[in-house]
Amino acid sequence: MKSYSYRLGVDVGGTFTDLLLVCEETGETWRAKVPSTSEDQSLAVLDGRNQILKNIPDGADVVLHVVNHGTTVATNTILEQKGAKVALVVTEGYRDILQTRRSQVPGGLASWIVWPKPEPLAPLELTIEAPGRLSNDGQEIREFNNNIFQERLQTIVEQKPDAVTVSLINSFTNPAHECAAREVIKELLPDVTVSISSEVLPELMEYERTITTVVNSYVEPRVRRYLNNLLQSLEGKTKHLRILRSDGGLSSVSLATAYPVTWVMSGPAGGVTGAVSVVADQTDFKNLITLDMGGTSTDVALVEDGIPRIRRETKIGDLVVKAPSIDVRSVGAGGGSIARVPEVTKALRVGPESAGSVPGPACYGKGGSVATVTDANAVLGYLPANLLGGSFKLDVGRAREVVQQVADDLGVGLYEAAEGILKVSNETVYGATRLISVEQGFDPRKFSLVAFGGAGPLHANALGKLLGSWPVIVPPSPGVLCALGEATTLLRHEIGKAFTRKLNQTKADEILRECDGLLTEIKGVMRDEQGVPEKNQADLRYSGQANNVPANLELEAIKTEGLSYLHKLLDVEHQKLFTYILSSEVEIVNLRIIAEESKVQLPVKQLEKADSKEPPESLISNRVMMIFDGKEHKACPIWERSGLLHGHTLDGPCVITEMDSNTVLHPGYKAEVDAVGNVLIWESSDKHKTAAGESESQLDAVAVDIFEHALRNARTEMDTLLTQTTLSPAIREQQDEFNVIAEPGGKMIVGQFGSFIGDFLEIWKESIEPGDIFLTNDPYSVAGAVSHHNDWLILMPIFVESKLSM
Repeated sequence: MKSYSYRLGVDVGGTFTDLLLVCEETGETWRAKVPSTSEDQSLAVLDGRNQILKNIPDGADVVLHVVNHGTTVATNTILEQKGAKVALVVTEGYRDILQTRRSQVPGGLASWIVWPKPEPLAPLELTIEAPGRLSNDGQEIREFNNNIFQERLQTIVEQKPDAVTVSLINSFTNPAHECAAREVIKELLPDVTVSISSEVLPELMEYERTITTVVNSYVEPRVRRYLNNLLQSLEGKTKHLRILRSDGGLSSVSLATAYPVTWVMSGPAGGVTGAVSVVADQTDFKNLITLDMGGTSTDVALVEDGIPRIRRETKIGDLVVKAPSIDVRSVGAGGGSIARVPEVTKALRVGPESAGSVPGPACYGKGGSVATVTDANAVLGYLPANLLGGSFKLDVGRAREVVQQVADDLGVGLYEAAEGILKVSNETVYGATRLISVEQGFDPRKFSLVAFGGAGPLHANALGKLLGSWPVIVPPSPGVLCALGEATTLLRHEIGKAFTRKLNQTKADEILRECDGLLTEIKGVMRDEQGVPEKNQADLRYSGQANNVPANLELEAIKTEGLSYLHKLLDVEHQKLFTYILSSEVEIVNLRIIAEESKVQLPVKQLEKADSKEPPESLISNRVMMIFDGKEHKACPIWERSGLLHGHTLDGPCVITEMDSNTVLHPGYKAEVDAVGNVLIWESSDKHKTAAGESESQLDAVAVDIFEHALRNARTEMDTLLTQTTLSPAIREQQDEFNVIAEPGGKMIVGQFGSFIGDFLEIWKESIEPGDIFLTNDPYSVAGAVSHHNDWLILMPIFVESKLSM
């Protein structure tokens, strides 16, 4: 009897744990969804694994080739503040580094007044100073004294920490003092784990290096226990256990235990890797915007040429660490987002508050008493009355009651209120997609939108219309796509080092020599994992900037073109990100190398080819009335996705239902099923497009709220661009800048401190032409808005069709 090899992907969520098993020889898949066990996530993992193995031949005797695990253990440790008792060792004079941190605070204007500053993860009473000092080029200025350090360490020994972090100034250029300190700590605290910054993050920027290493220490004891327990539970049933990193790669247990900071955002990465595996790797669509909408929030990310965009930092709550992660942006808009009309403003608001899983949306019949996005979908006919294969029945009547309350508060009809809820929610998600597309220099119209998660396919068609991203793609089993991504992704590791030089202070041979050293080092780490070098990278910037621009390096181009190649490389990347370049000198900040294991091509199960584009009527489980733009569409079919074949084409409006999700198809759009089971949504005829757009051009009762969200998104983009590109520490560190959007007469629409614009326009007597930009620091011409000469006001007129518009 033939022996098969299996790999299991596991994605742990707050409510459910999703598992997907793939046969490496046939491509056949099995899935399970079990309740998550927050007290010990491994219990749900084992439960789901056992359920799946019961469904395959001789499952009781199967030994899994690999279990790839996406987990929120590290994330929850930070968010719930249940990490280790961490001691910190710093250079003399740097004891307050976690207290002084950076001067930015979360939020907008005046947040520094009201923001409750969190306690450092390594408290001041557990922080000591190490003797010795290194220069910024790694030369020893004062020697490290073991005896003095042992004396100072006694105060920490007495307090019995769980972990110790060592982060000394300039250690990224020379780890000698940190290594010496670790040896002393190990001698006095032999059972305590020690993280040193020269190994966790050997890069410039003292605070970022310190907080990243402290976070590594903070989560390490808890994740080590979890991984050891899981390994023991899988012993004899699994050959390899790997952990999903925040950047979408996998890590061996040994590396995951040593560097848990690399997977503190493991969860959101799974869906993006799943989209790459199912769509980018199996179809011609390589440029994707991914949309993962659940009950509480929506995660969006961008995939360029089949590769997810990576950022060099990870954010957990208000904490930012320098660890690579897929550039996922989250917003508080999901199926459970609550719709309300505040008494003061009488304006529709949707989210970020959520009904959660308990009591959940009103239509779930579990005691929910407020309108949610899911209730609005139910009222409009977008959700079948029976979900989860018929095991869960919606209370549509209750959904109508709570949405009617919103309608009464707005003074509009039931359907108008329900559509308004969805439009405001979609606008919030649309703003997030612009953060990872337009703000990064990408045109979303050149990308396809991939929707998954429980609620993503419900909103996919509407968001495709906002973005202009076609086709909209709904993969098979969108509710467990994260688990599929984890099952099919690859082992990855990266090594970097600081290499801070202006181009005129280095040579091409020096850069190539450093890259060779990184290659040798990463081969040593990956030698047992069939690792192959994937790419070299450098962090570049113009002199005077503090934000780096990561860029992929071609070593052959450095050999042939020399340092001018790096200058051109930064110009290209900066132009794409920010639409301009500078004439300043170019600096190299960091070099790194990234390696991945050799890719194993898994067979993909192909759908049977349909004899006709028209699916059989037997696949229609029901017919419902659906509402679009205030118009009733009666007897719309609900199609069973499980019966659709390759080549079947559906016309909107309709619903495509499956066990874990439902896809809504709007009027004027069509859906095609491809060879691997993806549903591709396209615009159909021009006639239908015009008809569908007629009512959209009319001003409805919630249009003002939608415009408000759009303007807020534009303001956010302006702020982000300025803080990322500025040469001013006051703007970069303290966000001491204010962007304003005003109407042609100078009246502020969005922003702060915009009253000066009208005064300036009264004084300016000359014409205002397209392309004009006004700069002033004269307090008399702007009603005192400039209080001193360090302040500058910049006004840029916006013309639309040769008419001054704002």
